[in-house]
Amino acid sequence: MRSDFLNSNSNKFGDGADIIDDALPLQYKDKITLLVDQGGSGGAIRSALTIADSGTHFIVPALTGGAHTLALPAVAASSVGCWFRFTMLGTAAQVFSLDTAASADKIITAEPDGDGTLTINASADGFNFAAAALVGASFKITMISATAATAWWISDLRSAIAAQTGEHVAE
Repeated sequence: MRSDFLNSNSNKFGDGADIIDDALPLQYKDKITLLVDQGGSGGAIRSALTIADSGTHFIVPALTGGAHTLALPAVAASSVGCWFRFTMLGTAAQVFSLDTAASADKIITAEPDGDGTLTINASADGFNFAAAALVGASFKITMISATAATAWWISDLRSAIAAQTGEHVAE
């Protein structure tokens, strides 16, 4: 093929969107899902996460009426690399708990102590937005291993509280 000739397919993204004339293709946008407060009942904020939800940025609203929970997918070799991001949209007011699917599955965390140091927890069963979590607090969780004892890792931890403590809690 001549390098000075541009064929019609050279202007296309993989999904068929035109580089010049079309808007950016959907593959360049985050999947965003607004979770829904369960009100006075608390409990599961939605059905358990699945691998199909990987890459989704979940927005957590202000919560009322009790702790809200969400279950992670089961640990499997085929799922290593899946990830989810969570961001608070208001003051939590209630605990939002992200829990492992099985008691053997563990989450590795590094929580800020407010003095520049971190507390490492290599065997958490869940990770929470505490009731004190403010708008903008966020974290990402990634399945890094098919070994249950080291399956999940918390990263990109962002705090909206000045001392950067008290918003995220490993359980």
